[in-house]
Order: sequence, then C-alpha cells, then structure tokens
Amino acid sequence: MKKMLAVMVAMVACACYMSMDPDMDVTDISYTVQTGDTVWAIAEKYSDAQVKPFNEFVFEIQDRNNLAGKYIMPGDQLVIPLWTRAKK
Repeated sequence: MKKMLAVMVAMVACACYMSMDPDMDVTDISYTVQTGDTVWAIAEKYSDAQVKPFNEFVFEIQDRNNLAGKYIMPGDQLVIPLWTRAKK
C-alpha cells in the first residue's frame, strides 16, 4: 500500500512539474470511442505525439475525462491532451 501511494505521489509530482514546463505545449483533441477501444489502446494511438512518459499519458487521459474506472463505451467523447515540445 505504501509503495502504491509513493508511486501515485511521484506520478502527480511529475505531472505537475511537466505541466509547468515552459518548453511544452498542450493541444486537446476530441476522440470518439470505437468498439473494442480501451484507454490504453487510445493512448498507444497517440503516443508518438507525446513527450510525456506513456504511463503518465494514460493517467492524463483518465484524469482529463474524469474516468474513475477503466471502462469506456463506444460513442463516448474523450479529450486527448497531446503534450509536445514548444517550438522555438
């Protein structure tokens, strides 16, 4: 239990740190859930456009869409946050 709590705290701290990074931009896109989709599979579709670690990206999708569990239904509209490096 303590280990799980420590991992969660580390993930939140890292997410907060990355969200404050001035060298990163976020663009939200809308995604309509298809039959057979999972949050994990949707994250994999967009993982190439990410600068965040994959597990944080999955967590971010769940957080942005207030997903308490892992279940999503076909037709659901999800917000997918795409974190990219800011162009200089």
